[in-house]
Amino acid sequence: MKKTLFLKALAFLSTSFASAEMRKWTSAQGSTIEAELVDYSDRVVVLRSAKGRKISLRLNQLSPSDQAFVLGGKKEESTPSLPEKPQLKPGLAEMLPQEILDSAGNKVPRDELAGKMVGFYFSAHWCPPCRGFTPNLVKFRDSNNEDFEVVFVSSDKSPEAQMGYMKETGMKWYTLPHRSSDANALSQKFGIRGIPALIIVSPDGKTITKEGRRDVSSNPGGAIETWSKSS
Repeated sequence: MKKTLFLKALAFLSTSFASAEMRKWTSAQGSTIEAELVDYSDRVVVLRSAKGRKISLRLNQLSPSDQAFVLGGKKEESTPSLPEKPQLKPGLAEMLPQEILDSAGNKVPRDELAGKMVGFYFSAHWCPPCRGFTPNLVKFRDSNNEDFEVVFVSSDKSPEAQMGYMKETGMKWYTLPHRSSDANALSQKFGIRGIPALIIVSPDGKTITKEGRRDVSSNPGGAIETWSKSS
């Protein structure tokens, strides 16, 4: 009678699983049956008896040991969990808004900078020394982008001039909204009195050097290593 009730309880199913070996299955009530595991999906177990009959039941209708067997060997398809994206360390995060801009002017999370040294580049298109240094910085950044990223802090006359400067010189890095409070706060924090200026900070926000322009110009092949030792 118990076995009959057990089999009646096994009546609703879906999906596909690779066939497994025949084994004895025990219900939560203690009745048993010889069957192979066919599928497990959405907490529904599908068995196939020795006579080829398919039986469906909820996972909790099986004994604890059989539930563990299913969960240990299940091949249920599920949406793979995405790896957790790294986040900025507090020291650097407090210098930036939640969202910054990419080179096309789109908002992106500041966590795009996580794990990298950052160069805050204070510059403007109208500044001749800036236009002279920017191509060197573009080349340097593009060669070291796994470890280093730039955030452009613009002194251009308008948002259009800011984005035009980035496009014209091939800046593929990030920027802050034109003359925003966050941009002004960075200028004050680092005591910027003239441009171009390149301030290098570690991934945790420690100031490594305020002479990034000099280092990139005089030692482009060794600047990253030098900064890393100081971070």
